[in-house]
Amino acid sequence: MGQSEGRKRPASPQGFTLVEVLVSTFLVGVISLAVAPLMLMAVQTSAVAQEATELTAIGSQQMEVMRALPFASAQLAAGGSTVASSAGYSLDPYLGDADRYVRWQIVDENVERKRITLVVGVRQAVWGPPREIQMETFRTDIQ
Repeated sequence: MGQSEGRKRPASPQGFTLVEVLVSTFLVGVISLAVAPLMLMAVQTSAVAQEATELTAIGSQQMEVMRALPFASAQLAAGGSTVASSAGYSLDPYLGDADRYVRWQIVDENVERKRITLVVGVRQAVWGPPREIQMETFRTDIQ
């Protein structure tokens, strides 16, 4: 027998030791704790952005309806309030959603011009305080 045949090679490791598993678990936990606030902030930002997009779409839709009305239409008579709902100048609740509202105010600036201010809001926001979006446009009777 040769010299190399008499020696046994050491066995190769067949897995992780308990210490390695505990260290790796600790590192994963620390990294998760560092990333968690970023994930929470991303969810909050996404919810606020989606809500703002919905309010803008609702307001744009109502503003387009008002722009399409003839200048002398009774629906464009001066009045209304952006602070409180009033008959003929609000959709409250909007499309069956009791949490959202649309209010507008029309001001006759002169015989040929009306200012329309529209406010779309949500009573209870998905995240944070209630929000409102305000839009304003002018209608003229000039052909």
